[in-house]
Amino acid sequence: MKHVIVFCYIFTILIGVSALTIQWLAGKGDKGKEYSVMKPFILMLVIMNLYDFFIYYSDKIINHSSGNMILSIGDCLIAVLVLFWLRVETNICQSEDCNWVVRIAKKYILFYFCIWMVSVIFFVDIKWTRLIIDIPLLCLLIAGSIACIVSGLKKGDSHKLIAYKSVITLFMTVNYVTYFISESGIVKESNEDIMDLTIFYWLVINAANIILLYKRDFSKSYLVDAPVAMDINEALDLVKQKYDLTKREVEILKEIYEGKTNTQIAEELFISESTVKAHIYNTFRKMNVKNRVEAVCIVREEKEREQ
Repeated sequence: MKHVIVFCYIFTILIGVSALTIQWLAGKGDKGKEYSVMKPFILMLVIMNLYDFFIYYSDKIINHSSGNMILSIGDCLIAVLVLFWLRVETNICQSEDCNWVVRIAKKYILFYFCIWMVSVIFFVDIKWTRLIIDIPLLCLLIAGSIACIVSGLKKGDSHKLIAYKSVITLFMTVNYVTYFISESGIVKESNEDIMDLTIFYWLVINAANIILLYKRDFSKSYLVDAPVAMDINEALDLVKQKYDLTKREVEILKEIYEGKTNTQIAEELFISESTVKAHIYNTFRKMNVKNRVEAVCIVREEKEREQ
C-alpha cells in the first residue's frame, strides 16, 4: 500500500506541474486577472503536494519522524492555499457581493501568521494552539465558497464552472477536516490511515485544475485540420494585430462570428456570462464598433482580403 501511495504522490505532483505549465503558457498570450490569480493557487498546490510527499516519505518509507517544527509549516501552507483559492473563486464570480470573502481572508491570514509564529516559538509542542486558529479559517473556506457558488448560479455561470468550484471546495474542506482530526488525536487508532487519504484529495483537485485549464485554453487546438477554420483563424490573427486584442478577446470574437450567444460562449469557454460581457465590451471598444454585426463585418472583410 505504501508504494501505491508513493506512486499517487508522484503522479499528483506531475499533474500539478503540468497544470502550472499550461497556465504559464496560456498566460503568455493574455495577462488578464483571471490568469494572474490562478497561477499562485496552482503553484501553492504543487508546493503543498511536495511538502506532504516529503512528510510521508520521511515518516513511512525511511522511518525518520518529522519534528513538530516541520509539521507546523503545513499549517501555514494550507492557510495560504485557502486564501489563494478564495481569490480564484471571487475572481471567477466577478460580483461585488463576494468581495468580502477575500477582504476577510487577507486580514485573518495576517492574524493567523502572528498566532502561528507565537505558537511555534513558545508552544511548538502544544498542537491545540494552532488547531484552534484553523477553525475560523475552515469556516471562512466553507462560507466564502458557498457565497461564490450561489452568486455564480445567480449570474448564470456554466454548470461545468459550478461543478469545478464545488469539487475543489469539497475536497479542500475534506482535506482540512482530515488534517484537523489527525492532528487533534480525536481518532487515535486510525490517525495514520486517515492522513494517507489526503493524497487522493490532492489528486482530484489537481485533476480538476488541469481539466479546467485544458477546456479554457486548448480544447479547440484540433481545429487546425479544417481549412475553413484556418481561414477564420488567419483573419482573426490580422484583427488581433490590427486592434491589439488579447487571446481571450479573439476567442470570444470568433464565437461571435459563429453566431453564438453570450450563454453559449460562456459554456464553450468555461467562463461566466459576466466575464463574456466584459470581454465583448473591451473588444468592441478597441475595434470601435457598436454591435456584433459591425464586428463580424470587420472579421469577414479581413477574411476575404486574406483569401
